[in-house]
Amino acid sequence: MSNRIARSLIGIIASVFAFAQAQAPTEFEVASVRLNTANDRIVTIDVGPGGRFAARGYTLVLLMQRAYGVMDWNVTGGPGWIRTDRYDVSAKANVAGNLTEAQLRPMLQALLAERFKLRLHQGSKEMSGYALVVGKNGPKVKASVDGEEHTDTFRFNATGLSGQGIKMADLARYVAGKLGLVAVDKTGLKGVYDFKAEWTVEADQDPRDALRFAVFTALQDQLGLKLAAQKINVQMLVIDSVEKASEN
Repeated sequence: MSNRIARSLIGIIASVFAFAQAQAPTEFEVASVRLNTANDRIVTIDVGPGGRFAARGYTLVLLMQRAYGVMDWNVTGGPGWIRTDRYDVSAKANVAGNLTEAQLRPMLQALLAERFKLRLHQGSKEMSGYALVVGKNGPKVKASVDGEEHTDTFRFNATGLSGQGIKMADLARYVAGKLGLVAVDKTGLKGVYDFKAEWTVEADQDPRDALRFAVFTALQDQLGLKLAAQKINVQMLVIDSVEKASEN
């Protein structure tokens, strides 16, 4: 095959791929939103095969966290029920395979705007918190092989944390959230990463302080990252108006 033909084929493939991306759906094909009246604390979320998305027992703020990639403390304004009323959401997108985060977020944003009449704007707030920065010996995290974002792979428990395809901004938010802190990413590391860290919490200390110390140490020693206390600028989602969901 000549170089000219090869280049032509590559150009055709790239054009087809770009067209497919441009035609990617921005709304769910079908979706159901129902108030959850069960007297339980069951909260689950599932991004399944065939473009399926399901959430059980989720508040509006929890749905916003998934739709916009934020934490509870990034959301301000709105009535109290946005953090107490629980909903079940079942939706399907016209995509092959599992929904990626890049596909899911605009669809979920559109659903919240339609069913909850959610209107908001972005703001910012300066506060005391933590910045995730690279340690003095450099980062020890690995760039994800497939380059795809997979926020649902993040795991955090009493003995360690792990994740595959995680952005540094999400790592900062996830870890800080688990520790009851507020943090932003200042590593300068772009793309998505795989990581794993383990620790042991000392039993003779205050449980919260012991966990924070163990996590801070593991981040620095095992991942080459550091949570540094400083004034940070936090991006906020400010709710302008919202209504209780209209079903189906």
